[in-house]
Amino acid sequence: MLEVLDLRKSYGETEVLRGVSLTVRKGELVCVIGPSGSGKSTMLRCCNLLETPSSGKIVANGHDVMAPHTDVNRMRQDVGMVFQQFNLYPHLTALDNVALALRKVQKKTKDEAEQQALQALEKVGLGHKAKARPGQLSGGQQQRVGIARAIALNPKIILFDEPTSALDPELVEDVLSVMRQLRESGMTMLVVTHEMAFAHAAADKVIFMDEGVVVEEGSAADVFEHPHEVRTQNFISRYTNRKVA
Repeated sequence: MLEVLDLRKSYGETEVLRGVSLTVRKGELVCVIGPSGSGKSTMLRCCNLLETPSSGKIVANGHDVMAPHTDVNRMRQDVGMVFQQFNLYPHLTALDNVALALRKVQKKTKDEAEQQALQALEKVGLGHKAKARPGQLSGGQQQRVGIARAIALNPKIILFDEPTSALDPELVEDVLSVMRQLRESGMTMLVVTHEMAFAHAAADKVIFMDEGVVVEEGSAADVFEHPHEVRTQNFISRYTNRKVA
């Protein structure tokens, strides 16, 4: 569903991504973990061209994302995105935030867009908040609106950029619960996260990044319980407060 090959990204003389390669198969939940500044979010944003890669190749749902002829708006319908800071329009209701892309990108009528948006809100448990504006919602509810906005377009894969990092601890579980439901429904997801327990329990594959490269990848059990690389061992032990093999 998503293939990243030798992805590189530089800002001036600073190379943030130094040849990242990874794959996400249909129906997989892949979590990317690693210290701050390791290039995780930059990698994710390159996957739907919110950042322009310096070199490499990205193939999403069979389409070469970086090809000159690529229709970026069409590609982003297949590759949904959930942001760390929600990115909702504060003057619009939850329903209108979700319906906007359906009207602008998919050219739905107002009624069609609102019906599809309401279905998406109901999937994340917020149908009753359709008329509320972001300022009337908790952070967790705002993030669930962000997820509804992504799934409303019926994407093939959703990218999550640290979706819980801006939330108070008591609100995190509501968002993770929605993500678990999406996984159970077969949605393909690539998730940059610092929620180690979620990655350990829910991910089909875990990728550990550090200093712009993929250091280690494998099943959640392998990476969390039997990491091979010293950098991975140090990171895991720091977050779980235990020794790892």
